[in-house]
Amino acid sequence: MVRFLHSSDWQLGMTRHFLAGEAQATFGAARIEAIETIGRIARDEGAAFVVVAGDVFETNLVGADVVTRALDAMRDAGVPFYLLPGNHDPLAPGSVYESERFQKRKPGNVHVLGPQPVEAAPGTWLAGVPWRSKQAPGGGEVAAAAAALAAREGTRVLVLHGQVERGPEAAVTLERTWVEAALREHGIGYVALGDRHSTTDIGCGGRAWYSGTPEPTDYDELDPGKALVVDLDPGGCAVRAVQVGRWRFVERALEISSSEELRAAVAELDRLPERRRTVLRLRIRGTGGPELLGEVEQAIEELKESFAAIEPWERYSAFVVRADGEGIASLGLTGYAAAAAEELDVLASGDGEEAAIAGEALVLLYRLARGSG
Repeated sequence: MVRFLHSSDWQLGMTRHFLAGEAQATFGAARIEAIETIGRIARDEGAAFVVVAGDVFETNLVGADVVTRALDAMRDAGVPFYLLPGNHDPLAPGSVYESERFQKRKPGNVHVLGPQPVEAAPGTWLAGVPWRSKQAPGGGEVAAAAAALAAREGTRVLVLHGQVERGPEAAVTLERTWVEAALREHGIGYVALGDRHSTTDIGCGGRAWYSGTPEPTDYDELDPGKALVVDLDPGGCAVRAVQVGRWRFVERALEISSSEELRAAVAELDRLPERRRTVLRLRIRGTGGPELLGEVEQAIEELKESFAAIEPWERYSAFVVRADGEGIASLGLTGYAAAAAEELDVLASGDGEEAAIAGEALVLLYRLARGSG
């Protein structure tokens, strides 16, 4: 039996537009730290090697510092790493894998996978199908790599990158029949897949898995932050997921129609763990005056100090702004301004675009009155 770790989609050097300053630096550092964690897990589990099934780097244009830190982390892990170029970092002209920094810094335990089988452990052979451009490899290339492995005696692992089934925003780049043929006709023991960021068994008898990304990158990833420990022998294959990542992308929809509800919601958000590694997307729904909306916005600004980032979810479009008589009186408006506020309040109570515009006008009027008070 051979035991190894399967990972993918590190996308080192990734940036996120909603992160700034320290949070962006922490996000980038976490992806290097994930390599260190994978190395520690590999050692603790007695894994013979680590397979990374594509998209090791975010692009072929990542900074030299990202390349250096990644290679140093793999060197320090003390186990062999086999890296497959994916669609983000294809083995094309200008490839990061052929850059001077990568070639100069690459330690002896780091290898770039291609279709030619390599013996990663005694009797265990690996081959991969690297992307060589932004165009996905074809079925012939997959079949050729599988056939090359079939010529080797022992345990065989094929490493592929692409979408086996159509996702919400991704086209199929690997036909399921190619994977099934590799397993059935060429005696492949395990197919290590990359590109899908959620840990997924694609249903080929437990022998073909996506490991998912070791650190999450977006809200729609169902089961990210893992690596797979694979035990493989001629008689079977056992796969189990282990936790790697620490970052989280969290969505919350809050119903706020009073200051009391706002305070309760803030207290709940403040109890979320690992807030400085949490990106929070909020939807605020409810009804209240401009002053309540002001309290909501102030509370969110204060929460931003604890979280890596807070993103408004459709901004406050689901919050219906109403300026009741008491709220208008508190602003000290008179004459035309008071009459305008009352008219806007009536309009804002309706539906559609006109109501939304009236609500926004009420908020602006409120802020102007507060600012001049």
